[in-house]
Amino acid sequence: MQSSISVLKNLPNDVRLERLEALVYASETLNKAQDLDEILFSILDLVQEQLNCERATVFLLDRRTNKLHARQMIGSERIEIILERGVGIAGIVFETSQSLVINDVQSDDRFNREIDLRTGFMTKTMLCVPLRKVGSETIGVLQAINTRGDVFSETCLVYLESFASVAAVAVEREQLVQNAMRVKMLSTELELARKIQQRLLPSQGNIKLQEPFSAWGLSQSCYDVGGDAYDVIVLPSGECVFWVADVSGKGIGAALLMNSLQTELRALVHAEKDLSKLAKALNERINEVAPIGTYATLFLGLINAKENRLSYVNAGHVSPVWLNPQTNETREFKPGGLPIGLFPSGEYDVFDTTFSSTERIAIFSDGVTDAVNTNDEIFEDNGLAKSLKKSPRKMLKASAQSFLKYSTVIAWAHPQATTPRFWLSG
Repeated sequence: MQSSISVLKNLPNDVRLERLEALVYASETLNKAQDLDEILFSILDLVQEQLNCERATVFLLDRRTNKLHARQMIGSERIEIILERGVGIAGIVFETSQSLVINDVQSDDRFNREIDLRTGFMTKTMLCVPLRKVGSETIGVLQAINTRGDVFSETCLVYLESFASVAAVAVEREQLVQNAMRVKMLSTELELARKIQQRLLPSQGNIKLQEPFSAWGLSQSCYDVGGDAYDVIVLPSGECVFWVADVSGKGIGAALLMNSLQTELRALVHAEKDLSKLAKALNERINEVAPIGTYATLFLGLINAKENRLSYVNAGHVSPVWLNPQTNETREFKPGGLPIGLFPSGEYDVFDTTFSSTERIAIFSDGVTDAVNTNDEIFEDNGLAKSLKKSPRKMLKASAQSFLKYSTVIAWAHPQATTPRFWLSG
């Protein structure tokens, strides 16, 4: 195939000058026009004039439908035309990224007659060239239809390819602008979503609770929004109910399910005191809205300060860490059921354990134990236990600087309390 420069050299001087001016004008429209349709219309207008044809059309790939859509046309009333990739001449040019000149379209087996039958237009001759971005990615095709002369020549084809290069730059620039706008809009929406999600959690820091309970909490997401949830509520009975949940996955999807879970839990804890029935009801409700394969682990607890008792349901959650400054004894928190929302039905076992005033319990998401510091060291349960033996405030500062890379929620009891007090942190 000849280059556009060599083709221009073979033309008469007056034609060569006119076509050079047309290409320069098309290039200038890139800097003047603010809208892609305006740019493409100007280019098609020049194509129709310079190639002396009846119609010119540009098709662009719509990535949502994976089909070719007529973005702009000239020489006929604007109609919606959608083409399948690989079907018809335009579809074949797109798939092969090879230009075609056809001077007897009606006898060409590749021609799709549906558009002509629909519009009443008779396609006789055609030039069709691909639109290529930098890097040779094909993003559409450019057509010139029905020359008013005898036939389309190879010279016409090469010249149309020159216009296609200009059009491809216009399309790519517009796509970059649109992508930048979408990113900005998404950033704004994510910031709003983050603020909304934060309002569904207790305020960071000290949580206002009546005596003898006190709490401290924090949730730090890996992205703008996340799937961790926690809360602590003192019931009219004087008992304290609390939970830490971790939705599978991260980002917006996890955040949406977290919002549902948090809202449902806050309603259920006031209506159902039996933790087993509460977890079962929550599982049924979340299963109705959660996509298949999406779930949330949950540690749900109920503290009775008068009886020094902790009742809990562990629905697939990371086992909490229990600490008693007077002994090196460890305590296991048995799993009591599958994660919330994993299956439509499920039973949840409730377990009881003592919870004295000097003891501490750390409840967290796996973002704590799976976190890795700059030395490639994993925090793990042992690291958390060692940190909790120190001052809780110092532990928070050190962890935030070195380990808290992902979503994090921790809960522990106040070590100096004379009666059981409850702390949430992260």
